[in-house]
Amino acid sequence: MLVDFWEYTCINCLKTLPYEKAWYERYRRYGFTIVGVHTPEFKFAGVPRNVAAATARLGIGWPVALDSNDAIWNRYGNQVWPHEYLVDASGRVTYDYEGEGDYPDMERRIQSLLRAAHPGARFPAVMGYLPQDDYAKPGSVCYPHTPELYAGDWRGDGALGNGVGYDAPGRIVAYADAASHDDGRIYLQGLWKSGPAKQAMVHARTDRGASDYVALRYHAIQVVAVLKPENALPVTVYVDQDGKPVPKQDAGADIRFAPDGRTYVVVDAPREYDLVVNRRFGSHELHLRPVRSGLGVYSFDFESCQIGADR
Repeated sequence: MLVDFWEYTCINCLKTLPYEKAWYERYRRYGFTIVGVHTPEFKFAGVPRNVAAATARLGIGWPVALDSNDAIWNRYGNQVWPHEYLVDASGRVTYDYEGEGDYPDMERRIQSLLRAAHPGARFPAVMGYLPQDDYAKPGSVCYPHTPELYAGDWRGDGALGNGVGYDAPGRIVAYADAASHDDGRIYLQGLWKSGPAKQAMVHARTDRGASDYVALRYHAIQVVAVLKPENALPVTVYVDQDGKPVPKQDAGADIRFAPDGRTYVVVDAPREYDLVVNRRFGSHELHLRPVRSGLGVYSFDFESCQIGADR
């Protein structure tokens, strides 16, 4: 059995899913199973209906325990997402791994445990890394990138760069963007308020004539954002990179293209949205412009590994 601590807004957790799905399909006939332990980082990720919707959308077929009060997390002494524990037939943890990677070694260990119970079984060859994770190719490189940014001040280390700073939850503040932006800071323009538990900044302007936005400068290849429609209504959010629509070749999976050439995402569920996957590593400026009130901005995360080429 594999015990998998994960969170559905965690980019690193989502990258492990293709491997876990493959293991589950390959070995469940031999009694192998996966038990997901979903310990939420954000309050909304502890709501059962949100987790159920996420597991359905992600195609997860194994049982998932909802650990909203961190009880299982604390029992294991866990500290990170994802964290996988391989458990043998007697209930003993034989191996654990934090973070992404180590997939071939984990599969070999799964096979070793199953072989003890099924001596005559013939297992398939261990999977290699998927193309998007194969950094062994010539020219592959991982660059330093902007660290994860939390829009709210719930950790006490909020990344808000405006001089006004944070106010009490629910109190609307008129933010004025700074003249220049530092890498790794979040800048607001317009009417925003601190969300519940200070975990998000929420767009609060009700008229559509405004030009409110969230801006940040970053260095990376990929940018994902955890966003939520706080008023339970979908919010269209226009996305600009370096003052222009996101080019098709650099667009993340959730970017849509308007007939007039603008690029946008529709925030219709509380989850992670894939905004940008640049062809090359670099420094850029990103703007998110909601067309209505209610957009909750929780965090931004970045990746910077560039795959090499087959030769």
